[in-house]
Parts: sequence; C-alpha cells; structure tokens
Amino acid sequence: MAHPSPVRPSQAIQGVVVVAALGVVAVVQPLRPFLALGLVVLYVRSGPRSERSPALGASLPVAAILAWGAIAQPEAAAAAAQCTDVFAPPAVWRFLEAIVGVAMLGLLIVERRADLAELGVRIGSPRVAVAGVVLAVVGVPVALTAATWLGGAALGGSFFGAYQLDLSQPAALVPALLFAVSNAFAEEVAYRGALMRWLSPGIGIVGANLGQAVVFGLAHTGADFVGSVLPTATAMILAGFIAGAIARRSGSLAFVIAVHAAADIPIYYFWACRLA
Repeated sequence: MAHPSPVRPSQAIQGVVVVAALGVVAVVQPLRPFLALGLVVLYVRSGPRSERSPALGASLPVAAILAWGAIAQPEAAAAAAQCTDVFAPPAVWRFLEAIVGVAMLGLLIVERRADLAELGVRIGSPRVAVAGVVLAVVGVPVALTAATWLGGAALGGSFFGAYQLDLSQPAALVPALLFAVSNAFAEEVAYRGALMRWLSPGIGIVGANLGQAVVFGLAHTGADFVGSVLPTATAMILAGFIAGAIARRSGSLAFVIAVHAAADIPIYYFWACRLA
C-alpha cells in the first residue's frame, strides 16, 4: 500500500510564515497592498509552475481581499437615503472586493489545475444544502433583530457605537443581499477554501484550520471600532474555526456561506440604512 509523501520541514515553515504575515497585515492595514504584491512575486518565483509553493498560493486570495480592504469602505451618501439603492456604495464596494478575491482564486485554480470541489465549492449533500437554505432564511430576521437590540447595548457599542436601523423598507434586502452574498462567498472560498485546504499539507488539518481562523479574526479589526477590538476579533476567530471544521466535515462551503451571508445582512443596514 502506498504511503503519503512525508511533509518537508520547509513546507511547514512556509505555512507558519504565511499565517504570521497575513495576521500582521490584517491588523496593520497600510501594509496590505505591499504584502499582496510581495506574495505574488514570491509565488511566481518559487519555482516552475508545477512546483510552486502551495502555502504561498494559499495566501493569495486572502491577501487580495485584505489589500482591497485597505481602501476605506464608503458609507451611503446619507444613511437611509440610499438604503434601497442596489448601487449603494457599501454594496458596490463589497461586490468589487469579492471580484478581486474570486479573480485571484480563479487564476490560481487554472494555474494549479485545481478542482473546485477540492476547495469546497460544491453544493454537498442534500441534507447540508437544505440546512444551509433553512438557516439562511431563518437567520436573516434573527440577525436583524439581534443587530437592532445590539444598537443600544454595550456589546454592539464596542464596535459601531449606538445606532438605530431603518427596517421599514423591504426593497433594501436587494442591495443587502448583494453586499452579504458577495462578502460571504469571497471570504469563505478564500479562508475556508484556499487558505485552509492548501495549507493543510504543510501544517496539518488542525493547524491550517486554526491558522485561517486567526487571520480571519484579525482581519475584523480596524478604524471602525469605537471600543476594544478584542471581543469581536476573538468571536471571529472562534466562528472561523467552527466554520472551517464544518466545511471540512461536510466537504462543502455551501452551509457556511449561507450562514455567513445571513450574518452579514445587518452590516449592510448599518452602512446604508442607519437612522442615527
């Protein structure tokens, strides 16, 4: 019986360095474009096309998304005035961010002759698909209700400060879905897809899952916070790790994309449908 090839120490070192570098620039936003460019150069120079570093390749979609995030996300011209506009700046900005991340992943898939199913880009079992749809449908009103409550609570105030959302316009769900689905799909295929799965041969399944979760959590820091970033970053690390475990167990990103999108709906409402 054939045995798997042993992991070379260099692969493990590359994986750890990649996670550390992404983690640092996730926090230090001005460095993001420089890291993305540097990783692309290193990847191209890491060997012939068939021998290029999987760890460096794994980092590129996340690095591309982080680089785009160095551009400040715009708010609507007047909160609530553009709430139902499908071209509201926050929705367009997130859509373009998704294009950047997915385009980088697409280039890597072609270059590495990767299989989409290998990265979890497939529906999965009927049970998983149905669970994702049900949770997304139920999760949107739950997330909006929770966001409304958090607007006047200490936990919500540590991130956005006190706020009040306009939930009176059903048409706002259209740009909200563009915002949320774009963000959820791009982040899941980048973090729980490419980064987690292509780092696994070097630092192991658990190490890769923990690594992508840490970078994901650190990416949720920045100037938006009016208080400590620690509660949100910690929660995002935990959520990222659980999402990675679910994605690996189910062999599909469908469920975590659906849940992620539902959770992102209130964020659009904050940026474009805020009353105060």
